[in-house]
Amino acid sequence: MGDVLSVRLDSELEKKLALLMRKKRIVDKSAYVRQLISRSLTDDLLDYLAGEVIMRRMSSWRAAEIAGIPLRSMLRELATRRIETYDEKALEEDISFAEGE
Repeated sequence: MGDVLSVRLDSELEKKLALLMRKKRIVDKSAYVRQLISRSLTDDLLDYLAGEVIMRRMSSWRAAEIAGIPLRSMLRELATRRIETYDEKALEEDISFAEGE
């Protein structure tokens, strides 16, 4: 399956986790925590990639590829963050990438 990771939760996190599991009627704590970690990592990855696009170190196309999402989804994500996505350099990079250079 994957690597094992042991995590100690402080009492506040444990209370929140228990509340959500009870209210959502979740019985598999490990699966639920994996789902939460996955969602959090996805959000953090998108934050990082958005920053790279802002700094013009990466095109939207490349960011989408790294995130494993369609370009349209990446553009939508950037738009929700009010990030302008295209300039001449980004277009040139995307054309080169699409041509396999």
